[in-house]
Amino acid sequence: MRPDIDLRSYLDTRGARILLTLSVLALLAFAALGGLIQPAVMPQGTADVEFTFVVLGLPLSLIIPVIAVMMTAGEWSDRSIQNTFLQRPGRLAVLASKVLAATVVVAVLVGVAIGLAAAATWIGGELMGEGAVFSSFESLLATQLPVLAATLLFSLAMGLLLQSTVISLVIAIGLPFVISTAGVLTMTFGSELISDIVRAVDLTAAATALGTGTAGAFELLPLALLVLLPAAWGIRRWSLREVG
Repeated sequence: MRPDIDLRSYLDTRGARILLTLSVLALLAFAALGGLIQPAVMPQGTADVEFTFVVLGLPLSLIIPVIAVMMTAGEWSDRSIQNTFLQRPGRLAVLASKVLAATVVVAVLVGVAIGLAAAATWIGGELMGEGAVFSSFESLLATQLPVLAATLLFSLAMGLLLQSTVISLVIAIGLPFVISTAGVLTMTFGSELISDIVRAVDLTAAATALGTGTAGAFELLPLALLVLLPAAWGIRRWSLREVG
């Protein structure tokens, strides 16, 4: 297993450099939006680090699927996976390397986002407002990080299963939006049966419940349906799919 090879080959491409540059710029913009403007709109005039990071979660919900899908399904789409398998015959080792490399890239970006959230909150609260609130940092770790981890796992599962950049991206980005919209609609109509069906595939809500320690056995169902089963099928397909 050589995740360093996959990490280096991904970072050496022009597309990855453009994507990472745009990602950092987007994180900077949203950090400024969340941290610097917050004191002006909050009644108490303070800036809360959790709120700033929630704002940063918007670009991260798009950046994470793009990186995860491109690193797992990109070579299948452009057919360069054949050269990779010729140089590194162990398919499962290649798969594990790509997953690990994608996880490292996403972890670095999330770490950058947390640092930007803290810096923007401090600047906005202490220099432009009535103070910065960092007491919610533990809540940030318990609620926001599990949601981002769920986004990464779902995106990796779609990349492994579908092995197509375009289709994987559409599903990885579009399906969570559809499920969250359906959740709002079911609350409006008050149907318990439909609410349970939506809850069974609501990975974001399940991740939040797992992070805060309020999850029951039912919250494991979205993890099984949207991550474990697609990933298992994707690993089998990765091992057996004919190349060429």
